[in-house]
This record gives sequence, structure tokens and C-alpha cells, in this order.
Amino acid sequence: MVVTEAAGSRKEEILLKAVFDERLKTYFLLGGLGLIAVMVFTIPLIPLWLLGVGQALCRRHYESLEAELCDRNLNIRKGFLVRVQKTVPLEKITDLALHEGPILRWLGLCSLKVETAGGGGASNMGQVSLPGVVDAIAFRDAVLNQRDLVAGSGGTVTAAAPEAVASAPVLEEIRDTLGRIETLLSDRS
Repeated sequence: MVVTEAAGSRKEEILLKAVFDERLKTYFLLGGLGLIAVMVFTIPLIPLWLLGVGQALCRRHYESLEAELCDRNLNIRKGFLVRVQKTVPLEKITDLALHEGPILRWLGLCSLKVETAGGGGASNMGQVSLPGVVDAIAFRDAVLNQRDLVAGSGGTVTAAAPEAVASAPVLEEIRDTLGRIETLLSDRS
């Protein structure tokens, strides 16, 4: 069990950490290469990008990626020059969509797009992208299951204790007693 300090000084248990595929570095390298190729005046920089600078930058970017599913939040950190840290409350997540562009598909990868309340399709507000998560479908399912647990419990997550299961007959007896009291009160009215 790993515990992390979240904003507001509440300690959270990390339930699952995303693992990112090594092929993601190639995806980043190709994305940078495409950007260099589009800008005609930077085409002479392509060998430098492919043989040195691009490799190092893509490796650093890959190493900076982190995604942690906690009991109430999805914590995402990425970037090494400009560090971006996002905490997405699970109850705000509306969908986790899988995207596969042609390059991602060619590399055998996909990207998870976390869509939240307030983030429409026309804007990137309320959306976070996680490319190259190993076993993205299982990670997506784990996040959505935890979101459903949080939403079903009104924002607090507690595991069912064995004592609660054992006390089910007591709860049934209390329910029956309350039913009898209700009947007596309605008869008096």
C-alpha cells in the first residue's frame, strides 16, 4: 500500500499506477519529427533530432509520465521542462475514451482520454490524455470501477467490513421493528 499526500493535506492510498509502454518514446520522436518536417526551414535539423536531441528529449518526457489511481482522484504528472500536475476527482470523470491514431496503431499503442464534467468535445478543457498506457483497457476499467464506487457512496469510499455483513440479521430486525412502529403510529392517526 502506497500513501500519497494530496492537495488539502488528505492522505490518499494509491490503488493502481499506470505503466507506460517503451514504444511511447518512438511515438514522441515521430511527433517531433513531423513538427520539424512541417516547418520547411527546420528540415536541416532532422538528423540532429533523430540522432541526439530528439532521443534525449523524448526519453526525458517518457520518464516524466505518471498516472496514479487513488481512492478519490486520478493524479497525473507529466513534462520535464514544464511540469504539469493534474488531480482529477473521480466523481467528475464522465468517460475514459480510447484513441488510436495511425501512428499509435502502427506502434501497437493507444491513448486514454480522460473526459470530465465541464469539458465539451469542442474544447480541451476538462480533458487529459494518457498515451501509451500498458493494458489501457484494464486501467480504464479500474478507474471507472473506482469512480462508480465513489459516486455510489456519495464521495466517501469504504470497503465493506466483515462485521457489517455479519450484522445483516440485526439490521433486518431493526427494519421490522421500525415497520411495526410505523403501523402502530398510522393506526393511532
